[in-house]
Amino acid sequence: MELSVINQVLALRGSYHGDTLGAMEAQAPSPYTGFYQQPWYKGRGHFLDPPTVAMCDGVWKLSLPQEIETQKPNIEDLTFSLRENIFKESRDNSNLSEIYHSYIRQALQLLMDSSGSTQTGALIIEPVIQGAGGMEMVDPLFQRVLVKECRSQKIPVIFDEVFTGFWRLGAESATEFIFCKPDIACYAKLMTGGIVPLAVTLASEAVFEAFVGDSKLQALLHGHSYTAHAIGCTAAVKSIKWFKDSKTNPNLTSEAVMLRELWDSDLVRQISLLPAVHRVVVLGTLCALELRAEGSNAGYASLYARSLIQKLREDGIYMRPLGNVIYLMCGPCTSPESCSNLLNKVYRRLEEL
Repeated sequence: MELSVINQVLALRGSYHGDTLGAMEAQAPSPYTGFYQQPWYKGRGHFLDPPTVAMCDGVWKLSLPQEIETQKPNIEDLTFSLRENIFKESRDNSNLSEIYHSYIRQALQLLMDSSGSTQTGALIIEPVIQGAGGMEMVDPLFQRVLVKECRSQKIPVIFDEVFTGFWRLGAESATEFIFCKPDIACYAKLMTGGIVPLAVTLASEAVFEAFVGDSKLQALLHGHSYTAHAIGCTAAVKSIKWFKDSKTNPNLTSEAVMLRELWDSDLVRQISLLPAVHRVVVLGTLCALELRAEGSNAGYASLYARSLIQKLREDGIYMRPLGNVIYLMCGPCTSPESCSNLLNKVYRRLEEL
């Protein structure tokens, strides 16, 4: 008797991969997958709790899920004097790296179904920043180790860069931060500068060849609603050139691979020290902060930030809250002076809370 094989994904809790039904299945239970949002949701995957990094009380700190914390990592591996240290490849030699490898290997081992009826079709992650899930910065070391372990098991790797791609985080691709490349990558949003919709999926040669055959039915017949239309492609070509040319984008560093710091680091630290602020995440064009809240005031359904949002509107700042998380996003060409002006207004309102 032939067994039917059930494919599932490996993903991270708090990730978000779009509103379509199939994409919803590739994420852990969340407010986006509730009955009123997706009544058919089953969650076709195994979802790991990721370690996250944020500035808390003036210091970049690593927050570990309980399964990893019980392994007693070295204290010196849990804080960072500079944000840049979070992304250093030298962390691969740390005790924490070994703990990550062990944790992920164990998770992958549990996924191996003895009956062979379930298999992991792919790893899908938002590299570095999980956007709609609360603007959480996932430890890049953890994601790098996760990719390496999946490759050792021949599990294809997908990077969802719809939010993080095209200079959102300060580099053209978030792969610059975790030093590894995927088999499949998804892009949209800033690819056209946010002017018109356009989506693109890139794949390695091996993935592409898997769908090449004599029959059209062997091909991948699924596509984006907004792909390859002339206006979108024209906007994307112009936008991509604009962002990576120092003549049109003064924020490029001399090597033209990263953006200069857009948010005033001293002001960011002052904001993280405020009693009303739980954590701050700043990277590239993104500045996000979580308001300190408990119970029903915390989480995506929270209305805790409403009064702050209304006051900021009086200052000419329009922000979309993710529950008790608020965030600013500038463009890759926005001047640091403009970012500081916005951040100063936010700081003054936060002092009033």
